[in-house]
Amino acid sequence: MTAILLGWQKAAEQLEWIRTLAPSGCEFLVPEHSPDQGDYDADPAELVRLGREAEIIVGWNFPRQVFVEARKLKLVSSAHTGYDRYDLALFLERGVTLANAGGVNSVAVAEHAMALLLALAKRIAEHDRSVRRVDWVDLTPETASVQLAGKVAAIVGLGRIGTLIAARCRAFGMKTVGVRRDVSRQVDAVDELVGADRLNSVLEAADAVILALPLTPRTRGLMGHEQFAVLKPGALLVNVGRGMVVNESAVHQALTRGDLGGFAADVWWDYADASPAGYHYNVPSRLAVHRLPRVVGTPDMASNVLGMRERMIEFAMENVREFLAGKTPARTVDLRNAIGPGA
Repeated sequence: MTAILLGWQKAAEQLEWIRTLAPSGCEFLVPEHSPDQGDYDADPAELVRLGREAEIIVGWNFPRQVFVEARKLKLVSSAHTGYDRYDLALFLERGVTLANAGGVNSVAVAEHAMALLLALAKRIAEHDRSVRRVDWVDLTPETASVQLAGKVAAIVGLGRIGTLIAARCRAFGMKTVGVRRDVSRQVDAVDELVGADRLNSVLEAADAVILALPLTPRTRGLMGHEQFAVLKPGALLVNVGRGMVVNESAVHQALTRGDLGGFAADVWWDYADASPAGYHYNVPSRLAVHRLPRVVGTPDMASNVLGMRERMIEFAMENVREFLAGKTPARTVDLRNAIGPGA
């Protein structure tokens, strides 16, 4: 029997369905219910206890100690798409395979990116507040919106999500420029494809910049003071990748100086002393970027569409089936590449 830890407490209610997604010969370990945890989390100590017996771990949020003590572990099948909160070096050292749910939320995140871009361009949040206050809004350049048609959209990160965002920008009549490391393969959704080494030149001409990047050693702080200095004045910036891709003080400075036309994000900054550390942010921005004018924010909601949790479980269990069939799961993470140089 293969012992599989389902790392969320609602799994007890879903177990009959989950069994249909797994091959025969699996034993499921399900955490005891804790009133202090949500449906898709579990008591950390309970996860550590059950993890010691698990060969496969499936789920979303896990303290690092779970993996430290899971000496029988062979596969981590994450129901997330991102994997920056895992100790990848530990997995590599122990020969643990990591597979994720890549692609499960691509359409949802791409749609959310467009919602944020439109909210900035059309000043939706500002005008909504004015209506609620019954304020009179003069028709002036300061209250006017931006017409997206004919503008240049730079999509930084051209994976599944970035490609879908580019297609949607093009549908609005925008010229699309994609930025990615690998430019050997053309992407139909963009009018121009450039390498990451040309990011600054792209920023000089872009009216809107959408970040759809994972967090890696290469992308951490990618949008820093240098990039904001060359960014076209009045440009709009949308981040649906990872909060730490944007340097917090740099975007704060660009907004307070008036250089940046607007900033919208569904992802924010992580702090080492958050409680609990690594699970989520305890405040969107300690510099209060989220309180500045011309900022639109959502709290990590891009993937929160009806039916998404179930789809994520299905993707994660597909990884399990492939692994137990002796195959390398199609969504296996290349640990050495993800860790970066020197791994």
